[in-house]
Amino acid sequence: MRNNARGVVRRLVTVTHAGAGDLAPLLAARYIAEAISARRRGALLLIDEALAGREDVAGLPGWFHPHAAWALAELLDSGDVPADDPVIGEGVKIGRGAVLMPRVRIGNGVTIGPGAVIGDAGFGWAAGPDGTIREIPQLGGVVIEDGVHIGALCTVASGTLAPTLLKKGVKLDAQVHVGHNCEIGEDTVIAAQSGLAGSVVVGRGVMMGGQVGVADHVTIGDGARIAAKSGVIGDVAPGGTVAGYPAVERHRWLRGLAELYRIAARRRGSDVPPSSLCMRASSPPPARVNPPSVSSIPPSGGAVMGLRPEAIIRRTDPPTNVGGGS
Repeated sequence: MRNNARGVVRRLVTVTHAGAGDLAPLLAARYIAEAISARRRGALLLIDEALAGREDVAGLPGWFHPHAAWALAELLDSGDVPADDPVIGEGVKIGRGAVLMPRVRIGNGVTIGPGAVIGDAGFGWAAGPDGTIREIPQLGGVVIEDGVHIGALCTVASGTLAPTLLKKGVKLDAQVHVGHNCEIGEDTVIAAQSGLAGSVVVGRGVMMGGQVGVADHVTIGDGARIAAKSGVIGDVAPGGTVAGYPAVERHRWLRGLAELYRIAARRRGSDVPPSSLCMRASSPPPARVNPPSVSSIPPSGGAVMGLRPEAIIRRTDPPTNVGGGS
């Protein structure tokens, strides 16, 4: 202990909610302001030694440890955390093969698809003094509020000290992964095969296309739009629309992509339109010069109301023999 830190600890709590009698970990610089507020409320702090050189941390009363995450894991191992059975509200539909782990609370009118796993341990690890890597217990559970839809084969990981939270009306498509300590705001829609790393905060009314990846501790503001296959490694402003990897403002990404095509065309010494650069030089000419029958390029005017980004497909030729009929 340093700086006259003393007191009796009764609980391990996040810095956001810690008060008198609580021990809260400060493991990253992004939480310093919240840790200072927790200290003012009477909380004790477990502080990573790597932060001790900062002026805003050096004077904080607390327990400074060179392997603070490992110390936290040891404390969690010795904690008294009941493995309560899941609590399920009214009108809940649970598909075949879905698994609900302890410390899961589900609101009313929730739908959980087949094979989904709710509340299993999140992916958290810590290195000890001898370099050995050990698992950090994930004991915070999961809270799913009313009207949430969770598709088939989704995984929602348990939080560490506080629950992973899906707020009212959240809709997850199949095979979406929600990491530990995430919070997803009301009426947010996330398409298939997207993944949120730990401690991601997603605002209200966000639309996320398929196969989006979001790095840990990122904040996505209310009403943001994330194009399919985007790699989000930084915060997204409320109402923003981003695309690409790393994800940037959508129009900036499209302009950059167009410029890359122009550069490639100049290097080839060809006046071939950028849209045809994906064709092999040795390929025979196409049998027809009509536009391709299917294009996955979204209209320049933005997304069609009511459709997910990956659902915007233009078709110039009507389908034939659908279902094999005559």
